[in-house]
Amino acid sequence: MSVGKCFTIEALVNFFGMPNKDGRIMKNRPPYHILDVGDNKQTYYDAKLNEFIDGIHILPSPAHADEDELSCTDDQDFVQNYSLCLLKYYFIMLDFKDAVREGNGEWLATLHKVLLPYFKSLPGFNAYAIEMLISVVQNEVFLSETEAQQCMWASTANWKGGSGKNIEIDLLQENRNKDVKKSIKAMGANKTDLAIERSSKSCGGERYTVENFDNQVNRAVHSSSHGHRSSAADEDKVSTDLRELKPFTTEANRKHDSFEDIMADPLASLDLEDLDKWFQKHKRNLLLDAPLMHDEDA
Repeated sequence: MSVGKCFTIEALVNFFGMPNKDGRIMKNRPPYHILDVGDNKQTYYDAKLNEFIDGIHILPSPAHADEDELSCTDDQDFVQNYSLCLLKYYFIMLDFKDAVREGNGEWLATLHKVLLPYFKSLPGFNAYAIEMLISVVQNEVFLSETEAQQCMWASTANWKGGSGKNIEIDLLQENRNKDVKKSIKAMGANKTDLAIERSSKSCGGERYTVENFDNQVNRAVHSSSHGHRSSAADEDKVSTDLRELKPFTTEANRKHDSFEDIMADPLASLDLEDLDKWFQKHKRNLLLDAPLMHDEDA
C-alpha cells in the first residue's frame, strides 16, 4: 500500500508538472477567473482528476488492440509500463478496501467480476479466478433473489459501530473464535459438550455486554489490535527515488532487469479464446455440481 501511494503521488506530481509534491502546479492548473465564483475550483479539480484516472486506465487491451500494439518493441518505456501496471492494481485494491469499510455488498460483488480476468491472466492465480466465478454465478444464477441479497451483504460486519468501520466477516469470526477458546479454557475441569455449546452461542453477547459496561463506567480498555510502525520515513525515501527516476516521463527502451518486457495493461496477456474455453469448462462443472435450482430459476 505504501509503494502504491508513492507511485500515485509521483504520477500526480508529473500530471500537474510540479517539481515535487510540495511544489507549485505548473500544468493543468485552473484559470484565474475560475476562483472567483462559487465552487468552480472543486469542480475543475474533480474534472482534472477524472482526466488523470482516465489517462491511466485507457490502455491497449486484448479486446480491441492489434498484435503490433501489444508486442514489446524496443522503443517502449518498460519502466513506465511497470508503473502504470502497478497503479492499476493499486486502484483496484483501494476500491476493494473502501467497499469493505463501507460494507457495500453490491460494490464487492461488482469487484468480483472485475477481479476475475485479472486473476485469470496471472499464472498461479487460477484458484482465485474460480472463486470469483463461483461467487458471480451463485449470485446471478443459482441463488434466489433473497439468498443472493443475503450472500452479497453478509460478507462484512460492523463490530464497533460508526460509518466506514466495517471489517471482513471472517476477521470478526476469528475474534469470536478467540473469545470461545478463552471461555473454554476458563472452564477448567468443568468442560462438557453442553457447556461448550452454550459458550459458543453466547460469546458474541458476552463481548458486547463487557464492552458496553466498560463504556458506561468510562473504563479505559487496552487495545488488542496489532501495532504498525509508521511508514512515513520509508515513503519519503521511495518518493525521493521516484522523483529521480521519473517513471511517468517517457524514455525509450528503459527496462528493469527482472521484468524487461512488462506491459502497461495487466490484461494485455489475457487470451480471450482461452478465457472463453475456461468459462465453458467451469460452467459445465458448476452445472453438474449445482444443487437443484429454485422453481422460479428453473
